[in-house]
Amino acid sequence: MRAGRIAFVSLVFIGAVVLGTSAEEGSAPSPADPVGGLPFSGEVDVTVVNVNVYVTDKEGNAVTDLTAADFTISQDGVARTISNFSLFTEELYRSFFQPDDLPPGLATTTTAPELEGLSRESFRPVYVVLYFDNDYSRALDRNRLITQLRTFIRENLRPPVQMMVVTYDKKTEVLQTFTTDEREIYDALREVRTMVGGRTEVDNTRKDIIRQFNESQRSSQVDPGDMSRSHGAMIGFAEEEASSLQFALGALRDTLTMLSGLPGKKVFVYVSNGLPMIPGLDLFYSFANTYHESSAITESARYNMNRSFNQLVSVANAQDVSFYTFGVGGLENPGMAASELGTGQDTMSASLGAQNYLDSLRFMADSTGGIATVNTNDFAPGLAKVAQDFFTYYSLGYDLQQSGLDKVHRIDVEIPDHPEYRLRYRQRFVEKSLESRIQDKVVTGLMFPLEDNPMEIMVEMGDATLAGETRWMVPLRLSFPLRKVALLPAGDDYVGNLTVFIAARSANGDRSDVVRQSHEVRVSASDYEQSQLERHALTANLLMEQGEHSVVIGVLDPITRASSFATTRITVQE
Repeated sequence: MRAGRIAFVSLVFIGAVVLGTSAEEGSAPSPADPVGGLPFSGEVDVTVVNVNVYVTDKEGNAVTDLTAADFTISQDGVARTISNFSLFTEELYRSFFQPDDLPPGLATTTTAPELEGLSRESFRPVYVVLYFDNDYSRALDRNRLITQLRTFIRENLRPPVQMMVVTYDKKTEVLQTFTTDEREIYDALREVRTMVGGRTEVDNTRKDIIRQFNESQRSSQVDPGDMSRSHGAMIGFAEEEASSLQFALGALRDTLTMLSGLPGKKVFVYVSNGLPMIPGLDLFYSFANTYHESSAITESARYNMNRSFNQLVSVANAQDVSFYTFGVGGLENPGMAASELGTGQDTMSASLGAQNYLDSLRFMADSTGGIATVNTNDFAPGLAKVAQDFFTYYSLGYDLQQSGLDKVHRIDVEIPDHPEYRLRYRQRFVEKSLESRIQDKVVTGLMFPLEDNPMEIMVEMGDATLAGETRWMVPLRLSFPLRKVALLPAGDDYVGNLTVFIAARSANGDRSDVVRQSHEVRVSASDYEQSQLERHALTANLLMEQGEHSVVIGVLDPITRASSFATTRITVQE
């Protein structure tokens, strides 16, 4: 998914009042009356920040006998009072979800005292993305994990868990959207098994460069020309891998953004042979060892991708997504691997190269409260830990008086009396403004259905007209009942304001940026009663490329904080 390929012209909204077919009678509101369908008052926006905390013992088993008194929580170094506390376990999930929802043979438990005060709504949905980065995978390694995924899916794909399958190979492709149907996931995985892995080509290129180093080393005297050619090959490899990595991380960020508006737990199972923290790191060390040029090690710092990985985990934390990473290369012996390549790469360089690809997986998981499964040939224990996190965790909540801004907060959770236990949780919480939350939901609506339209907005798309060699102008009409908008006295008029958000996504996955614009709604006092029976219409033009597109509209009334969303599709063709 790439942003920006579907462009919008400047959105100039033109408002018009259109007689509605039906509406309830209204009258000019008094200060105590509801406006826009919701009570209006100067309330302070207080929300509860919920933090999922996973507690395990030294063996990795879940600890489920702690109480709220065992925990302390702080935000930005300031202690917070735990206002909400719940322990969720697989047994509780079984109790709340009907037997028909469960796999055959999985019995439900009887009602227990700890169920009091909980409802089915207390259990957050669990959205699981199975993401296969084929560009950084060897096909045989990847398929070994897919074989073990079947049991994981069979045992855990039940409400409230949904899974989807996504692949990346220079471009993101959604093979299966969120579903609870095992067969649909299995069908998508069968398709993944047939895909080629791009890591093998990278390994072969690396092998050729190291062989070039070794041929120079066998000479009694280093040829400056050979050294220059080897250096050029090394730099070329690092440059190309850095470029590929930026595209791969960009695709990951786009996919994470698509999940932003989904409520509930979001688990991102990332599968590959690893991503380089420093592209070409092992080659720089091999070059330094071969040509006795220690400056090559310093030169590798130019390709350090820490900032890009920090941006990735920041996006994940902002969307409340945890990475569960799987390095599918298995238990590797760097010295043996170098021998198998027939390159004779020194053990230190080979070891640094192997860890360079796995350190990124550890970082992604550790920074988002997930788990990295690397250096193993048996992925079942790692998958079991992922499943354990679906259902077994503590939910700690504390009150936050919202600032109305987008702010990043640091969260620290401790169990002072149990230093022997290990805690995992989201260490960064992103407080989002209402506008940012609306924008997130619009982006999510490009991929997943939205059913949230209390303001009864309607969207109509007109006929496209050619606006250039490859782009078309598409008129859009947005309407809504005026009784759903907060109109406040302003002189001889009643005035309201709406913020409109629009985004589009093409069938091949290209996505526009979200365009946002405010619009004033003004009605004269003499026409107020009649306006409550009518719909208000806004028009705009979208500049789009040929093909099928999904368009999502979000509307926010800043006074009542009410919002609505609508999705439509359009095919632009000659």
